[in-house]
Amino acid sequence: MKRLILFLNSLEKRERTILIIGMYAVIIIVGIFFITLPLYEKNQKLKQILNKEISKFNELKELASTYQGTAKNKIEKLNISLSEIESLSLQVGIKDKISSIKPISFGNEKGIEINIKEADSTKVFKFLVEIKRKGYLIKAISINDPKGDGKLNVKLVVGA
Repeated sequence: MKRLILFLNSLEKRERTILIIGMYAVIIIVGIFFITLPLYEKNQKLKQILNKEISKFNELKELASTYQGTAKNKIEKLNISLSEIESLSLQVGIKDKISSIKPISFGNEKGIEINIKEADSTKVFKFLVEIKRKGYLIKAISINDPKGDGKLNVKLVVGA
């Protein structure tokens, strides 16, 4: 430390000023390249992810409004069967993506729980439209895209 002080004291005033200005310039350059730029790049990536999620949300909102528009005003009480759900899924082309179909009862009502794994969103939509067209009610639905690749996992409960 004494050597550094001796070195600085041996410099003239002009040389010390140039050295101090140079040190500030190095600190500013390091700050820009190693602190500011990585934060800026991370911010840009987050903006891209946010825009992607917003577009997915808008697509899902549009899908929901289209689905809601296909609902009938009056739905009669129908008996629902596993074979009919299977035939609907075969008709739409989603049968191979159905992982389970099982009857359930909730309250006084009976229904069918259907689990669909990694299905295309258009096929899921067509399947839901066919269910509504047949006059069945969708009592509960859960849709998620775990990998973010457009392949949906859907769990729904269909009742009469």
